[in-house]
This record gives sequence, C-alpha cells and structure tokens, in this order.
Amino acid sequence: MNQPWSVGDVCPRFLIPSQPPPFLRLFAASLTLLLSLTVHQPPRAAEPTVLAGPAMGTTYRVTLAAPLKTLSRGEVHRELEVVLARIDAAASTWRADSSVSRFNAGPADEWIPVADDLAAIVEIAQSVHEQTEGRFDITVSPLIELWSQAHAAGREPSSAAIAAAMADVGMQHLTLRRAADGSGKLRKARPGLTLNLGGIGPGYAVDCLGERLERLGSAGHLVVLGGEARAWGTQADGSPWEVQLPHFLANQTAPASGHVRIDQGAAQLPAQPLLLASGEAIAFSTPRPGRSPINPRTGRPVRLPPGPVMARASSCATADARAVATAVALAVEQREAFNDGRGVLSVETSPSPASTKGRDPAR
Repeated sequence: MNQPWSVGDVCPRFLIPSQPPPFLRLFAASLTLLLSLTVHQPPRAAEPTVLAGPAMGTTYRVTLAAPLKTLSRGEVHRELEVVLARIDAAASTWRADSSVSRFNAGPADEWIPVADDLAAIVEIAQSVHEQTEGRFDITVSPLIELWSQAHAAGREPSSAAIAAAMADVGMQHLTLRRAADGSGKLRKARPGLTLNLGGIGPGYAVDCLGERLERLGSAGHLVVLGGEARAWGTQADGSPWEVQLPHFLANQTAPASGHVRIDQGAAQLPAQPLLLASGEAIAFSTPRPGRSPINPRTGRPVRLPPGPVMARASSCATADARAVATAVALAVEQREAFNDGRGVLSVETSPSPASTKGRDPAR
C-alpha cells in the first residue's frame, strides 16, 4: 500500500524551513525600514519651471515659482514668444517693416501712427530724459551711426561731421501724442531724426513678459533678458529671487561665483547672489570696445572705467534707461565712485511716472 507523500519527499532541497535563516531576517528588517522612510519622507518642493530662448540679439530666461494651473509649459512658452514678436515688430531697427523703422524713414512735420509698444517706450524715454537732465536720449542714432563707421575705419569723425549729426539729435525735436486707448502718433521736427531703442527696449520687453505672466495667473516669476532683470512675487519657498550676473559681466569683474551682492547701495565682488524683491528691477550698462554710450551733450562716446554700471527701479525699462544715463554721468562726473575700477556702481532710482502697466493689448 502506498504511503502518503509530502513536498519534502518530492523536492527536499526546496523545503521551506519553519524559521528563515538569520541573514533573511536581517534583509527583511532592512527592507521594511527603507520602505517606511520612503513612505514617510516629506515631499520635495516642485522644481521651478524655466523657459528660455533667443531675443533681441541675446537670450531671455523666465523662471516660474510654480506651474500655471490652466496652461501647459508649451502654451506658456508660446505666450512669451508672442509678446517678444510683437515688441520686435514695434521696436527693432533691424527690421525695415518695424514701426520704429517706418518712423525713422518717414518725413518731418507729419504725425505718423506707431505701434502701441513704440509709443509706450517713447513715453518712458521722455520721462527718463527729463529726470536725467538729458543724459539718456533715444535720438542719438545719427551719432551712433557716425561713430560706428569711424570706429570700423579706425579713425575719429571730424568736428564738422559731429556737429552735422548733432543737428538731428535732441528729444525736443520729437513729439508724442497718445490717445486714451494707448495708441500713439509721433512727429519729428528734423528730417534726419531717427530713434535707437537699444538702451531701453530690452528692459521694456522684460516688463511686458512679466506682466503678461501675471495676467496668465502667475503669482511669482523672475524675468531676465541680457543684462536686465525684474522680479514678481517670490520663489516657491517665499524667499526673494536670486539673480546671477550675465556671463559677460561675470567675465569682466571675475567674481568667483558669477554673482554680485548689493548691500546698502554698494556692490562688492565676489559675494552672495543678488536678491530682488517683488516689483524690483535692475539693469546693467557695460563698456564694450566701440560700443560706449554717447554723451548727447557733446556728441562723443564716453570713456568708462572697467566694470558695469547697475541701476534699480520699479520697472525694467526705467532701470535700463537710467543705467545708460548713469554711465554717461559717471564717465563725466563720478569716475572716483568706481572704487578703483574693481566693482559695480549701484544706483537706486525712484519709480518713473511713466509705467508699462496696462499697455499690453495682448493681455
């Protein structure tokens, strides 16, 4: 008669013991502890959303404290590109079909309709021109052309050529008329008067990008374009935004971390990151060979000490323009303020009465 069989009779080597070996008990305990720590570990804060791309001959970088609830990352990026394309169509002198190029080519003593963005930029420029006693002037384009050609030829323009160019320079020859809906018209009193917006356009673009994000629902973001930056709200953890200097600035001043810290209006290198409070904007004016700012009063480029000049304001367009004006004033009147040429001159500016708020028709 056959005897009953068991698992151990068939495969004794795979018989499971009543108690696991010590090494298995240790492994099981370690695994349980690891799973417990993983489950109870507090969640990490979400990484900020970063969007970047080329713009105005440089690059822009937008950092969102939190993703927008109603828009995907790609949709937000496209919104930013629409704003930049609109400003390019209004203010780029590299485009023959832009609003500013059409005005530059237009006749004198006629009211010429211009894009809303161009009208807004001119209004801010007029305000800063008055605040800085004429040191910032968007009509210096004839002088820029003259000195650029002379620099390429390795010579200095004659006094007569400078005087001829200066005859077409001056904000007093430019008149702006704005309607209640934000649209505008420009008129020039001199046929040779032309506008160059390189000292204010990038800052204006920063303002428009940030304000567009505000209207899309972002409560905190940082916008950087070239040497201009402005903060809205705070980072996700409530701390102020940190700004890293553009690469060309870091190379010139050679800080170890590529950052600059502003402490009571004075900059020291190297140090901690530059912190921006909500609503605060900064802009840098940096000397480059053949591209020094023009002094509108003399018609000649200014000689700057080494190192960038920084201005703060409540809007980036204002900070951008005032950084240029400060560079001109510094070269003429305040060279000793550069601390032997080793630092960054920080200039606190009052809010401009002209603001970009509410001037974005796409918002």
